[in-house]
Amino acid sequence: MKPTAFSSLSWLAPLALGAALFGQLNHQARVSTPAPAQMPANVLFDEAADGRLWAVGSTYKASFGADGLTYVPFLGSAAPRNYPVQFTLRAVRVGGRDVAFAANPAATREGTRVTLARGAVREIYDLGLQEVEQTFAIDADAAGDVEVELTVTSELGENAKLAGLQFGNEFGYVNYGTAYLVRDSGKSEIPVALTGNTLLLRVPAAQRGPGAVVIDPVLSTTSLTPTLMASDNPDIAYDSTTDRFLVTWAHVFSQTDHDVVAELRTGTGDAIAGSFKLIDASTDMFTWPRVANLNSADRFLITMERFRANEPVGRQYTVWGRTVNAPSPFAQSAAFQISAPASTNQNNADVGGDSGTGTQWMVVWVSGHDIVGRLVSANGTLSPITIPIDTHTNTTIHPQISLSNGNGLMPSPRWCVAYQMLNSTATDWDCFAAVLDLAGNVTTAPRLVAFGGDDLYPHVSSPLTDAGGNPRFMISWERFSPVAGLIARVVPLDLATVGPEFDLTRRYGFSQTFSRIDCDGSRFAVACKIGSTLRIGTLAFVNNDLVLHETPQSIGSGDAPYIASKRSGGGSSTDYGVVYISAGSPTRAAFAHYQGRTSTGGFNRRSTNCGVSITSGGQPFVGGAVTFVLSNTGTDVTGLLLGIPVSAQALCSNCRLGIDLNQPTVLLEAPTILPLPSNPQLAGATIAVQGFALGSGPCAPANLRLSDTIDVTIQ
Repeated sequence: MKPTAFSSLSWLAPLALGAALFGQLNHQARVSTPAPAQMPANVLFDEAADGRLWAVGSTYKASFGADGLTYVPFLGSAAPRNYPVQFTLRAVRVGGRDVAFAANPAATREGTRVTLARGAVREIYDLGLQEVEQTFAIDADAAGDVEVELTVTSELGENAKLAGLQFGNEFGYVNYGTAYLVRDSGKSEIPVALTGNTLLLRVPAAQRGPGAVVIDPVLSTTSLTPTLMASDNPDIAYDSTTDRFLVTWAHVFSQTDHDVVAELRTGTGDAIAGSFKLIDASTDMFTWPRVANLNSADRFLITMERFRANEPVGRQYTVWGRTVNAPSPFAQSAAFQISAPASTNQNNADVGGDSGTGTQWMVVWVSGHDIVGRLVSANGTLSPITIPIDTHTNTTIHPQISLSNGNGLMPSPRWCVAYQMLNSTATDWDCFAAVLDLAGNVTTAPRLVAFGGDDLYPHVSSPLTDAGGNPRFMISWERFSPVAGLIARVVPLDLATVGPEFDLTRRYGFSQTFSRIDCDGSRFAVACKIGSTLRIGTLAFVNNDLVLHETPQSIGSGDAPYIASKRSGGGSSTDYGVVYISAGSPTRAAFAHYQGRTSTGGFNRRSTNCGVSITSGGQPFVGGAVTFVLSNTGTDVTGLLLGIPVSAQALCSNCRLGIDLNQPTVLLEAPTILPLPSNPQLAGATIAVQGFALGSGPCAPANLRLSDTIDVTIQ
C-alpha cells in the first residue's frame, strides 16, 4: 500500500543538512559474487552466418556441411592458432563397385545427433561433451567387402610411435578411435588404414551380415597444455521486465580464434538454467563483445568485431551483431553485419540501449580515423545510413556510448559518446564527447572534455535522471601524465558547460586502472583495480561537487570490470551488476551484485512496544523503498506514524512513543511501502516509523497499543 500523505514528505529535506555518514564497511551487505560463469554441462549448437552448423563441447568444436565434418580440437588458450581436422567422404564401395551418394546434403540436427543424408549413405554424428561418434550407415544388398574412403585435411600429423590413429603436434592431438562394425549382436573391430591423406575403413565380406552396414569410430581430443578455456573482454546490460542481466564475454579457443558467448543472470546474479548461448562459435576471430538492452522489446544486442587475416590489410575488421531475448526460451537472431562495406577497418564497437519505449539501439565504432554510428532496430534491421559523429584526420579510438539514453526517465532522451583522439605526439591523447538523440542526430557536436595531459580510455555513464535539476552524464578517463590518476567530469546533455575536473584518485582513493562507471539515476558507481583487487564505490553529485557515499570496497581479484545499473535498463534506481575477469589460471568471467549507497545507515529498532509487532524490509537508501508491516493487531484500527525520532516517552503502562509529535508527522496506512526520494542529499538523514492499534490496548482514551520504533537512516 502507498503512504496516505507521501506528497507531504518534503519536510524530509532539512534532515539532510548534515553530511552523509561514513563508517566501517559491511562488505557482505554491499557486494555478493555468485559463482563464476562456466560452460554448461551439455553440447551447444549454433548456425553461423554462412549457414554452417556448429557444435561446441568441452574439448572441441565441430562444424558440419556438405563437405563433411571439420573437427577443431581445443589445445589450450595459449595455442597459437587452430588445428582443425576435416573428414570429407570421397568414395564408398561395395564388392569393388562405387556406391553413388549425394554430394551436397544439408546438415540436420535432432537433439545431439547431426545427420548428413546422402541417399544410400548416411553420415551420422552423435556428440558428447568430450567426443564425437562418427557413424557411416550404408544401404547395400550386393556381396563383398564394404569400403569407406575419406579425405583427411589437416596440419596435424599422424604419429607412428603412438598406438592407434591420431593427428597431432606439440600441443596435443585428435584421437581417431577404433572403428567397429555394429550389429545387433554387438560390435566387432574392422581394419583402418591411413595412406597420405586418405583414410580407409574396410568391412571384410566375412564380417558382414544382411541389411545395412554400420561403421562406428569415435573422435576425441588429448591436449598437452592446460585444457580449461580462458575468458576475456566481458560486458553486461540489464532488462527490467524480466529483472535479468545479460553477461557476455569471449572464450579464448586459441590465439587466433576467440568465440563470443553469453549467459543470462537473475537480478542478484544467479545463472539462469538454459540461457548459456553461443554468439559466435566459428573459426573466425570474433572479439570485443559489447551489449545493451532495448527495454521495449526485452531484448539485448551484442556487438562484436570480426577479424579475418586473409582480407587486405586495412580492411580486416568489421562490426557484427546478434540479438538475444531476455525471456525464456532466450531466442537469438542470426548474426548480421552492422558496419557497411568500407575500404578501411571498422572496429572498436560499442552499443547504447533504450530504457523506455524506443525501438532502436545506437552502435558506434571507429571507421578508419572517424567515429561513426548506426541505428539498429529491435528486429535487427539496420538504418540505411551510417552517421558521421566525428570525421577527423587524427587517430581516434575507443568510442564508448552511454549504456542508456534515459528514455522514459527524462524529457529529452540522449546518448553520450566519449572517445580519445591522438593530438600531436604519441603520448598526448585527449578525450572528446558528443551527444546524439533517438533519431541518430548529433545534437551536440564533438567537444573536448579531457585536455590536461595524456588522457586515455574514456567511459561515460548512463544519465543522472532522478536527482533533480538537469540530467547529466559523468565522463571518466585515465590520466597517465603529468600525474597519473582517475579523472572525471559531470556534464549536461548539451555539453554547454564542462564543469571542473575531479581527481578521484587523490580525493577518494579510486585507481585509474581498469576504471569503469555507470549511474543508477541518483548516484554514480565507479569500479577500478587497486593493487590486485577490483573495487567499487559510490559517488553523488551534490552542489556541483562529487561527494563520496561509499568508499571503494572489494569485488574480488581480477581485471576488466564492466558495470550496468538496473536503472540503465529501465529498472529500479538501486543496484548494479558487475562482470569482470577473475584472477587465476585460466581466467574466468565472474559476476558481482552491488548495491551502491553510503557505508552506514539502514534500519535500527528501538524497544517501545506494548502489544503490536512491526517488521521492516526493503532498501533504505536513496531511490529505494522501505516496507513496514504490523501484526498482533486483531480487529483494532491500525496505522503508522512517520516522523522525527525522539527518545522514548512513556504514555502509559509499558507504552512508549518514539516519534516527536511536536515535529511534522505523517499518518500512513499499515502495511505500507514507502518510496525514498532520489535525492542524494538525503543520505545520512534519519526518520522514524512506529505502528499503533486502537481498540484493545492499555492506554486511554482510545485503548491504544504501540509497536517498536524503527529508525531508518537513509543510505
